[in-house]
Amino acid sequence: QICGEDYRWWWRSFSTGGATALYVYLYSFHYFKQLHINSNATYVLYFGYMALLCLALFLITGSVGMMSSLWFNKKIFGSIKID
Repeated sequence: QICGEDYRWWWRSFSTGGATALYVYLYSFHYFKQLHINSNATYVLYFGYMALLCLALFLITGSVGMMSSLWFNKKIFGSIKID
């Protein structure tokens, strides 16, 4: 992306870091199969809270991924000497 001068690298680094949340949400379906279900409210509560948790995880890991990519870009382009 850097060689191709892609100015949308911000979004790609954010979504790559946040992809962990998608994995966690998909794993929650596997874990839910192992639980004993009593009512339909269990479905709503479990998947509702997991969606909120995964949204927060997406924002946190996406921000860390974007900020580390920004730091890396500033570091490598800051070391270039222009004569």
